[in-house]
Formats: sequence, structure tokens, C-alpha cells
Amino acid sequence: MNRLGFLSPDECASSVALASPLSGVDLGGVVTELAHLRMLEIRGDIRTLEPADGDTLLPLGPSRTLLVSERAVLAARDRIAAAGYRVYDMTAALTALELDGVDLLARLTELDPDTLPAIGSIARGTPALIEARGGERFRLYVPRELARFVAEVTVDMRRGIRR
Repeated sequence: MNRLGFLSPDECASSVALASPLSGVDLGGVVTELAHLRMLEIRGDIRTLEPADGDTLLPLGPSRTLLVSERAVLAARDRIAAAGYRVYDMTAALTALELDGVDLLARLTELDPDTLPAIGSIARGTPALIEARGGERFRLYVPRELARFVAEVTVDMRRGIRR
């Protein structure tokens, strides 16, 4: 089975750096890119799957979840795969962005913050997994190729909100 190793920064040579899709974008402190996060998509009967300390499981569907970690995930990937799950490293496929403000989130999506985490549309049709982080802080997981667009739209929308 193809493990899609090219999507795993943890399997690359140390000289290979994951390029930021937001390089050169003035985020104005509105959006923060979380390039240190590692993400695994896990497929299978996830009802009994338990994350390790510090890791988070976010639902993607009835038999899919996204494991988000602040550390290398090769050991977790191998352990979870050995338990019979299909595991794909999505770190290079997704970009994690954080932002503050319920008002700003309301401009980006129609999703109710009380229903998060959830998958929905943001910034005029961009698919995203949205997670509430406490208070008025939110995390968006978006396709890497659309992260720049989402960040620029978010910064523009913040300008329209009076404080």
C-alpha cells in the first residue's frame, strides 16, 4: 500500500523544509500559521481510538478522524496502523491557521461556534475543519493550496469589523 510518504515532513531528509504557503503575506497579527503541527488522517472504526497525551482527535466523518499533534507523528502513525487503521500523514496537505473573534468567524462561515469541531465552508466555498480552541480562539485546517487565499480573505474581513 502506498503510504503517501511525500506528504510526511517527518519522513523527509532534514535538509528538506516544508515551505509556508503564507510566505510574503502580511497577516497583520490577524491570522497565525501553525507550521509546527503534525496531522494524521485515520480511517476505520474510530469509536475506541484514544489519542496520546497532548494529541487531539477531530472528527471528519463516521469512520474518519484527524489526529493533531505538536510532535513528530511517525511512531503514532506506525502504532495506529499496526492496530488495523489506515493512516495518512496530512501534514503537507493541510495548513493550520488560528484566529481570534466570534465576529470574524461569523464572517468566514455559517457554522455555529457551538457546533464545533465541524467541517464546513469558509471564505466563499473553501472546505475547512474548524475547531474551537477556547474563548474566542478558533483553528482552521484548510487545504494547503488554499491557505494563502483563506489568510488574505481573513485579514480583509477583520478590517471590516469595528472594535
